[in-house]
Amino acid sequence: MPYKRPLGVTVRGIFYIIEGFVAIFCGVLLSTINQQIETYLLNRFSENQIYTVLQILDGGLSHVLAIWLLVAGGASIIIGIGVLKGKRWAWRISIIQTLLSVVIGLGYVSYTNIADPTSKLLGTSSELIIGIVIICYFFQPHVRAYFNRLTTR
Repeated sequence: MPYKRPLGVTVRGIFYIIEGFVAIFCGVLLSTINQQIETYLLNRFSENQIYTVLQILDGGLSHVLAIWLLVAGGASIIIGIGVLKGKRWAWRISIIQTLLSVVIGLGYVSYTNIADPTSKLLGTSSELIIGIVIICYFFQPHVRAYFNRLTTR
């Protein structure tokens, strides 16, 4: 018997897949145009302004970041497909990932030093609200039933 996938699950699965492709694209882009970015930044800004960026691009950290983006992008695509197919492991990973995102958002509010507190508050509060909405939605009975392969009316 086919299970009806809730609309929110479809949206979340598609967002996972889009995030995965964007991460892979950024990883490939970073690994291929690393030298061009460094040359552009040196010609455009003084070295003091972009010292940290140049350190990242110069050292092996850019390669680590590119590999991380590729791996995280692939994982995100796999999770997105799992969510769309109603796999229990994908439900668990979505909950864990969203909880981590909420916790990191709370940490960001506590430990960052942005000159404009309004933008920090708006950005973080929207991230928290979206995370809480996703978690609450994924615990709805019809969504849980989809991931547990139960029939709903």
